[in-house]
Amino acid sequence: MPISSKESLKNLHETVIKCKRCVELTSSRKKPVPGEGAPSAKIIIIGYQPTEQGAGSTGKPFTGDESGEFLRKIIDEVGLSLERDTYLTYLIKCSPRNGDTAKDQDKYIKNCINYFVEEISITTPHIIISLGLKVSNIILERFFSVEKKFKDINEIHMKVFENPSFKLVPFYSPHDVMVEKKISREKYIEDFSSLAKFLKMV
Repeated sequence: MPISSKESLKNLHETVIKCKRCVELTSSRKKPVPGEGAPSAKIIIIGYQPTEQGAGSTGKPFTGDESGEFLRKIIDEVGLSLERDTYLTYLIKCSPRNGDTAKDQDKYIKNCINYFVEEISITTPHIIISLGLKVSNIILERFFSVEKKFKDINEIHMKVFENPSFKLVPFYSPHDVMVEKKISREKYIEDFSSLAKFLKMV
């Protein structure tokens, strides 16, 4: 008898929590951060990696810091629900170390990417929102065979990419809003609201 999406996610989360593929992160991390949300999600929202003071301390995605809590507040405001239709996760499941190099980051991504593939396979989303330039470029290359590396998130913010399985919509990250001030809070919330309305039609 096949197991349910809920049970599959539970098993995956336990695997992430026990993961020791990145020896360096295993010894330095406070908590690994598995995804959280609806087992049959219409939308996955994925960030690059948890922050040490935020989700890396709480073990729950997008909690413990201002940027993460801002995103969760938006989810509520635009009528999305972690119980009903939304799943939150990161590309890299553990917070990075100070001084990590690009080579280190590449290794973490390589070790974690299959967890994200499993999250997609289990939840079968219609739409994936990639938060920020790094994660957007990686997903575009990995799942859409887009070799071009975009240099500014403004080039692809709210642009829709499609493959046979799901649509990808890159977005500014909450950090871009709260810290970098690349887009106003009001415009960011408005854009999320527009996407939520679109989601109800698919």
